[in-house]
Parts: sequence; structure tokens; C-alpha cells
Amino acid sequence: MRRLTIFLAALLVTSPAFAAEIRYPIFDAHVHYSEPAWAQNPPADIVRKFDELGVIRALVSSTPDDGTLRLANFAPDRFAPELRPYHADVNSGNWTTNQAVPEYLAERLSVRKYHGIGEFHMQVPRQVDTPGIKAAIKLALEHKIVLHVHSGAPEVAALFAAEPRLRILWAHAGMNEDAVTVGQLMDQHQNLWADLSFRAWDVLVRDKLSPAWREVFRRHSDRFMIGSDTFVTARWDEYADIIGEHRRWLALLPEDLARAIAYRNAVRLFGDGGRAELKD
Repeated sequence: MRRLTIFLAALLVTSPAFAAEIRYPIFDAHVHYSEPAWAQNPPADIVRKFDELGVIRALVSSTPDDGTLRLANFAPDRFAPELRPYHADVNSGNWTTNQAVPEYLAERLSVRKYHGIGEFHMQVPRQVDTPGIKAAIKLALEHKIVLHVHSGAPEVAALFAAEPRLRILWAHAGMNEDAVTVGQLMDQHQNLWADLSFRAWDVLVRDKLSPAWREVFRRHSDRFMIGSDTFVTARWDEYADIIGEHRRWLALLPEDLARAIAYRNAVRLFGDGGRAELKD
């Protein structure tokens, strides 16, 4: 019995998931702190949760923007704010054609530093010609910030066709796009990055790393990031499990690649907030 206990303890300590958890800080590049979450999850509780899970910094956007500012003002070293177009009656379904959106984005970007515009939804390529997306493209270039886009591959291609100088963070790596498609788009566009929110169980298949995703990570080791997408309050309750899912597949990567995806790539785009843990 004693030998079995020692064996099980050693197995736990040397397991990839355990090793990854204690070795790699996490930069969560897809966080929302929208109004329904405020009462149940005050900023101090969010930071405490991050501390417990080794999440050192996060890219945050919210509906409305007040949630983003609450977190960024509470702990500026922990939260890199990005500006979401959604507020009041402006939402994912109408923001591209709402005539007030260009002024809203321009005004907010004029008074404080944001690291990106988004996360926003783009549903069809032709929306590239709408007032909202035209304004987002123009302002992203002016302020030298990224667009954080929830879309499929055709929409990302349309954005780059409209403006090749854009820098795009692709939410969920396209959500439903396979690794080959993601890799091909990254081959074509050097300014395309992707967060992997909602993709952990595509990357990790029956406790093994998907060969297709492994190849894309190898080819574009500097362009992927971890993401949680706390788009509903329940995701904050599940946050430990979400981060744990990512740690399981990070543990199967070579250390340099795991560190790149866990935090280094996001730091290069969004800064380290002065966090010593992210300077290496």
C-alpha cells in the first residue's frame, strides 16, 4: 500500500498538467467583464481568482465599456483594456450599421489608451464596407492597435483585402475553422494572431495533442494566445476549469512553445503591465 501511495504521488507531481500549472504564467487574451457579472464578481474577486490560477494579465473588453474600465482602473498592471463597440442598444447584430458607432469609438479612443478594438462580431465579408467596420479599420491604424474579430476565415480575408496593414487578433481562431484553414490564413497574413478560447477540446483530443494543431503551432509559434471568453457570468464560475483545460494541452508542448502561447505572444502585442513575472 505504501509503495502504491508513493507511486501515485510521484505520478501526480510529474504529470504534464501539474508541471504546466506550476511553470507557466498565463496571459488571458480574451476576457469580458460585462454588466451581469459586476455584482457577483467584483474586481477584487477577479484579481484573487487570477492569483490563485496563475493568470498574470488579461486583455479585457465589456458590454458596456464601463466594465472594462472598472477592471483596468482597479488593477492597471493586470488588465489591458480594449474598446468594444457594444453599449446601450448597440449589439453584435447592429453595430456595423449603427451610425453612432464611429463617433463613439473615436471619442473613447481620444481620451484614454486602449490596446485594441473588439471583440466584435463580423458575420459576412461584405460588412467590411459598413460604417462601423470602416471606422474600426481607420481608428485601428491611427492608434496603432489591433482589431479583435469574431468571424470566420472569409471575413478575416476581407479585412486584410480592405487594409493589408491591419493587425488582427482572431477570436477563437475562427471558432469553427479547422487547424489547416487557420494555418493557411496565417501563412498568407503575417499580422494575424489568434486566441484559443473555446478551442481547448479541438487542440486536445482524447488526452493527446492534435497533430494538425501541433503543426500549426510549430509553424506559427509566435501567433497564438490563451483565451477564456467570459462572455456570460457562468464562465467566471467555471474559470478554473477553463484555464485548466488550456494547461492540459500546453503541458504537451515543448517548453519554449508552451511559454510563447501561455503568455509571451500576448505580452509582445499588449505589454506586460510592469509585471516582473512576464519579463523573461
